[in-house]
Amino acid sequence: METVCGTVTMQSLLLAMQQRNLVYNYDFRYYSNKVIIGNDITYNSPDGWIYLDPGRNGKIGFDSVNNTCIITKSEDNSPMRFAQALHEFPRWQSVLAGRQVTAKAILNIPAGAEVTLSLTDGIDACTIARKGSGLTEMVVQLVVNPKSTAVLLTVGCATPFARIAVYSMCANVGAVALDNLPCTVQGIIGERRQYIATENPPAEELSLCNPAAELGLDFSRLNSVINSRFGTGPNKRSLLPDMRGYFSRAWDHGAGTDPDAGQRKPLGGTIKGDNVGTLEEDEFLKHDHQLSFSTDKPILTGKEGSATIINTGNTSNTKPAGGKETRPKNLAELFTIKWA
Repeated sequence: METVCGTVTMQSLLLAMQQRNLVYNYDFRYYSNKVIIGNDITYNSPDGWIYLDPGRNGKIGFDSVNNTCIITKSEDNSPMRFAQALHEFPRWQSVLAGRQVTAKAILNIPAGAEVTLSLTDGIDACTIARKGSGLTEMVVQLVVNPKSTAVLLTVGCATPFARIAVYSMCANVGAVALDNLPCTVQGIIGERRQYIATENPPAEELSLCNPAAELGLDFSRLNSVINSRFGTGPNKRSLLPDMRGYFSRAWDHGAGTDPDAGQRKPLGGTIKGDNVGTLEEDEFLKHDHQLSFSTDKPILTGKEGSATIINTGNTSNTKPAGGKETRPKNLAELFTIKWA
């Protein structure tokens, strides 16, 4: 294994051990957008990551045997980018501005391919390149400019057909990158939470009790999870779902407990049917109401002859009862989604 790093002192190691991993899903265990059809699994891009390859037939997936993210470069020399925004957490400037950040990638580079690893803050950058040498450790370091507006960690490749296996990527404040640090993101990006005693979401979460809003540029990790499930805005980024007034229901997933699961509608996007995130309008179960009279009793008549009291040839309605909707007893809560 090739190792690129400077001399590690005890002081720098102790400093690094007190930090947090800035890379979310550093070992690629989360694939919210994988698609399972029979025995075939299409993993798509892992949660938190941005994958761009403008060439033909480029793809990204997962090797479940070696637990690695697999990137297959497209057919031409167009640049492939596999990146994550490390600054996407509240008040990141106070943690990163003016500080040294070290990032490490462990990957397998095939013979004939060249791969770059870069750390940039939009003002300054540190980039190294490695040619095919099998299992490789690459390290980059950057002092984050106090005027920076973003910090990005990127793997790049322009070699046609290169098959790159990415084992892990980590980054933290300090002179040495450690892959066993707890992540800055505590929990799972995209998980829904709910609160009963506040109308204000925590800094790491966004409210779902507002009109559907398009995610901003600094929510790329959440965008990778939602992946346009609820539609996109003018800038082609994901919309948050508008959950105001809705109850939640567990995904039927073919059980038949929800008899109309196949007719569920999209909530802003195009995904419909028996899928997570779809909408079902309110409805009464088909039923009958018993009428409190009978037509099989004799009708007594007077001197005017027989009398018709009930016209069984026509229909009528029962007297309306109830309110504006059918609902169980409930409490209003704030629904949120985690982004950092």
